[in-house]
Amino acid sequence: MSSVTVALRLRSLDDFFHTPDIDPFSDWYEAYSDAPAIDYVQACVADDPSVEHVDIVVSLPPEQIVGDAARRLRTALRKYCDAHLTTVARESKRNDSRGWLMLAFSVVVVAFFVWLAQQISDSPHTALSIAAEGLSIAAWVLLWHPLEALVFNRWDFRLDRRVLRTIRDKATVRVEPLVLGGDD
Repeated sequence: MSSVTVALRLRSLDDFFHTPDIDPFSDWYEAYSDAPAIDYVQACVADDPSVEHVDIVVSLPPEQIVGDAARRLRTALRKYCDAHLTTVARESKRNDSRGWLMLAFSVVVVAFFVWLAQQISDSPHTALSIAAEGLSIAAWVLLWHPLEALVFNRWDFRLDRRVLRTIRDKATVRVEPLVLGGDD
């Protein structure tokens, strides 16, 4: 079982789900400061397909730790993951239905283009031979988008589901006070 630990130094717990307003001149600026911290956590889990557990350690200024912050963050993470899993399922279903429609259309157009290319390729005119070659290439290029939707996009959706389920079901969350050396 592979595990990853994601340590985050945040100004407030809100920065976990919202993009913080931090510029690179600030001492608070980190590699994950350009987006919500959850995006960074997802990227860390997605980087290694063998990750089955994630430890999320959030360091906050002591005055930002109110009540059971770890439990609140854990609950919010579950809600976030559930909502995004629903979105991924909907997008996956939409992608599949569009992919099949695009494939059906593309097969018909490819058959027509190939037939047309064969009809004009026997022509002694060089321009028509070049056009026939172009039609053949265009016919096969038309198949790329449906194949991308039906084959390659499925991998992305599967990865998104794996990452969200790992974070939702197999993450531990710890919130600890941050000792500040110099305030910014």
